[in-house]
Amino acid sequence: MSFENISFAAIIWLCALGFGVIALWALLRKTPMTFWSGSTISPEEITDIPAYNRANAIMWGVYALCMFASGVISLFSLNAGVVLLIIVCVPGIIPLVFTYKRIYKKYQNTEVNPKGKKAKGKANGNANVREKTPKAVIILTVIIVIASVAVIGGVFYYGEQEPVVSILEDRIEIKAQYGTEIPFTEIASISLIEKSMKDIGVGARTNGYGGLGGTLRGNFKSDKTGETLLFVEANSSPTIKIDRIDKRDIYLSFTDGGTTEKIYRELVAKVPLK
Repeated sequence: MSFENISFAAIIWLCALGFGVIALWALLRKTPMTFWSGSTISPEEITDIPAYNRANAIMWGVYALCMFASGVISLFSLNAGVVLLIIVCVPGIIPLVFTYKRIYKKYQNTEVNPKGKKAKGKANGNANVREKTPKAVIILTVIIVIASVAVIGGVFYYGEQEPVVSILEDRIEIKAQYGTEIPFTEIASISLIEKSMKDIGVGARTNGYGGLGGTLRGNFKSDKTGETLLFVEANSSPTIKIDRIDKRDIYLSFTDGGTTEKIYRELVAKVPLK
């Protein structure tokens, strides 16, 4: 797993920890737990406060576990983790609202109105908590969405950047998502293939980035090429192949074929091969 996977997972786990704290807070409260920040629920509104708070704690705990799971998945597949995070953070808020309303209705004292006063006349089974506009939760939701979009956008932006290849005294350095360093002693040969990676055979992504427009970064496995490390634009040709001794071969290409050819000439001229 790469540094990007670990960093992204760590950010998600910090968010999950925040929701886990909310779950613990709900479990330890002596007064009824509220859903909307800034609102209050009087003890008279709830028939069984400990059970009501436990239900809220379970709800927030499950949400935190879902977010934690997306972090674990991110360690192995960044794209899958990003997709799950989007599902949890954006549409996932809606089930939370409905779940809370069901919890409140289950434990609601129908003889008392939301202000803690005795209800007049026949108890209304549809009486729900009427709270002020939840400005605080709207702000929190916006912050979560913005943070998620920023993280996801950052991952895609970094992934779409073309690799920077540097030829140092004793190694080749490739700076990109899933970037690596290749000591000269590991290189068996360097060749230029007049085909795109799509034609050569991409295979399946095992731990890598597959972004927009055929941008591929990271570890892939194919019946044709075996296990490989790709830094390519799948639809662009030609493609540089770096054969390594007892390690995954590396394929490298740029959107502009001329740039690929230029990098190839520099590699052949500066990298000593046996």
